[in-house]
Amino acid sequence: MDAIDKEVKRRLELAATIGLDPQKLWPSYFGRSPCSAFELDAYLHEALALPAVERGPDAVKELNAGQRRFRPVKPERGGPGHPPAGQQPAGQKPGKEDALAALGAAGKSLLSPERAEAERLKSLHETDLLYTGPEEVYDRVVAAAWKFFGVGAASLSLIAEDAQFFKSAVGPLREEAPRVIALCTETVERNSMLIINDTLADDRFASNPLVTGEPYIRFYAGYPLHGPRGWNIGTLCVIDQQPRTFSPSDQQVLRTLAAVVQKDIDART
Repeated sequence: MDAIDKEVKRRLELAATIGLDPQKLWPSYFGRSPCSAFELDAYLHEALALPAVERGPDAVKELNAGQRRFRPVKPERGGPGHPPAGQQPAGQKPGKEDALAALGAAGKSLLSPERAEAERLKSLHETDLLYTGPEEVYDRVVAAAWKFFGVGAASLSLIAEDAQFFKSAVGPLREEAPRVIALCTETVERNSMLIINDTLADDRFASNPLVTGEPYIRFYAGYPLHGPRGWNIGTLCVIDQQPRTFSPSDQQVLRTLAAVVQKDIDART
């Protein structure tokens, strides 16, 4: 019972950290335990409908001191990964692929790899996440994930044409990394949560420069985020410099935090 009480307390603190007030929004469960994981998950999802004015702006002020910022330079129209308006990406087959592209990510397997990637990058650019600098709603969730899981770093990562950028990050992470070595690239491509309990025990990542060198990633858990038409554009992830387990309960929390981010992305597109 004590273990359940402790877990409930941790999750209630997490809800408060991302700007939710359990005393007002969850009166029948606040201070009462045990509660089921389903009840907590439902509570957090219901809270997604709250207007921004009800979110506590000072909820994670003490965490923001360690927050990392980035703002990449916006390319000129027609630059790599950003075709001019009304102009089709290079190599696109007219007609048939246009119709298939209208299916969004659901039609990915029917498109050429080049067209699928062009559509994914188009989705990323339509969110305006890449060039708009830090935003409180994302900083709050990333800081909450970092604190809740007690990891070395957490981030909201965006996978652009050639590099991984951070919309928000806490911990010893590079401001950007080549896409080819970013662990979040694998999460985006597989379209499901990726958990690596020990990178050195996984042949796919043991020789990765981000594992063998800074930031010396030994544990990774990431959940994909999507833009318009369902294309995966980035991840919410946590990493550590020590191998560790990631329980089903932990997975549920990461999934719920990703849902908070996803709802905000959906609202802006």
